[in-house]
Amino acid sequence: MSTQLPPFKHFFELRVYYEDTDMGGVVFYANYLKYMERGRTEWLRALGVEQAELAAQTQRAFMVTQLDIRYVKPARLDDLLQIESQVT
Repeated sequence: MSTQLPPFKHFFELRVYYEDTDMGGVVFYANYLKYMERGRTEWLRALGVEQAELAAQTQRAFMVTQLDIRYVKPARLDDLLQIESQVT
């Protein structure tokens, strides 16, 4: 019999700053990857995993090996974004 934990969702909010945008006030596409990484880091932190400490103690780290992105709607200057992280 397998015990499965309920899915753990983590939400992290961040504001879009001027430095994140192009001249039109739209978030530069590559910045979404940085936003997702911040969300993933905060998700691990919420689970009690400090990545720097883990790497120092075990010489191991979490690594992103694949991404699949479909941009639906642009984020703009001053938007408040909610990053959702969940293992699927």
